[in-house]
Amino acid sequence: MSGSVWVASYVLLWLAVLVLAVSVVALLRQIGVLHARLHPLGVHFAGEGPELDRPAPMAAEHRYGEAGATLLAFTAPTCEVCATLRPSLDALRRQYRELAMHVIDLDDTTRPTFSAFNVQSTPYVVAVDREGIVRGRGVANSLEQVEELLLEARQRAESAQGTDE
Repeated sequence: MSGSVWVASYVLLWLAVLVLAVSVVALLRQIGVLHARLHPLGVHFAGEGPELDRPAPMAAEHRYGEAGATLLAFTAPTCEVCATLRPSLDALRRQYRELAMHVIDLDDTTRPTFSAFNVQSTPYVVAVDREGIVRGRGVANSLEQVEELLLEARQRAESAQGTDE
């Protein structure tokens, strides 16, 4: 009798170890997800980009008056953060109907646009209102930072309209 109890307890202990191991893996995955979502809010201004509350540089492929706001996302093919951020930008495009979004990938044809906007690092985002005025800009490493930039740009545009009236 004592042998069968020992075997049963041994099997139960191994089952408990397996359940705990699966739980640890699941918790580690959740920690990774939380780490990705808890980036500091707000974009990082790196001393580059167009001046705020000034007209955005004109580019033939971007028409600022077509939507309530235009978001220009400057990316590079070798940028790992850009590759991670790109699906989020697509989701953002679907979520905000009044937002025109242009993802500008660095290559020989887009270098003049990067220069016109004074962008030296990626991923860099610029928010332009309907009148073509820059309302937000900075380096954004996560979807939350891009959404925060859009919120700040909207508030900046509303406050500018309030002072104009």
